[in-house]
Amino acid sequence: MTKEVANILGVSFATRAFDDTVTHLVDRVREGKWTHVVTANPEIVMLARKQSGFQTLLDQAYVVPDGIGIVYAAKWSGEPIRERVTGVELLEALMAEADKQQWNVYLLGASPEVISLAAEKLSQRFPGARLVGYRDGYFQRDEEQAIVQEIAEKQPHLLFVAMGAPRQDEWIAAYRDQLNATLAMGVGGSLDVIAGKVKRAPKLWQRLHLEWLYRLLSQPSRWRRQLAIPLFVWTVLKEKRGNRP
Repeated sequence: MTKEVANILGVSFATRAFDDTVTHLVDRVREGKWTHVVTANPEIVMLARKQSGFQTLLDQAYVVPDGIGIVYAAKWSGEPIRERVTGVELLEALMAEADKQQWNVYLLGASPEVISLAAEKLSQRFPGARLVGYRDGYFQRDEEQAIVQEIAEKQPHLLFVAMGAPRQDEWIAAYRDQLNATLAMGVGGSLDVIAGKVKRAPKLWQRLHLEWLYRLLSQPSRWRRQLAIPLFVWTVLKEKRGNRP
């Protein structure tokens, strides 16, 4: 029997394949079970190693492997993760279910232009989903309580927060008891992709597991963030050697 959780450098990942993940999350929404989904890559794992508070947040979340580095680390460590569960694809799959079930959806974050375009395109693609509100991420701290109250009044089945990691997940965790949402998920730059402002890597790059390199070449300013990848690989291999009998 496959384990439901895999441990990668102290972070517990759900081991379900993509389709099974969608089915499980949909079931949780139907049952009204609060779920905070974190799409974690090597950068997130390394951050958790440095910040105990963020590690605690992940311990209480539903963490999925968004990053081929996580899949490779699982293989090296003998953990049962077989495929990525990417944020943008998971968002779209949940929206498809919202379309069928007429669920309430709220979008928070990104720039005013991106959030407006993303809301428009998601409404066109998934007309059965009830987009009950959206708000860009350019707000001050003293505005947060009003935003939280608005979300709570809308009672979204799905709340997608695009503020970048780790801020988006810290924000969800901070207000989880006030949001009146069923499932909340940090989606990073997924709304930029949906809005058409950022292109995903071509299918060939995705199949070759080089999407991270495509993003780096497209956005060279990401190079500092990408330094987490070799550090992650080195740490995983070091831990593997240390665990040998």
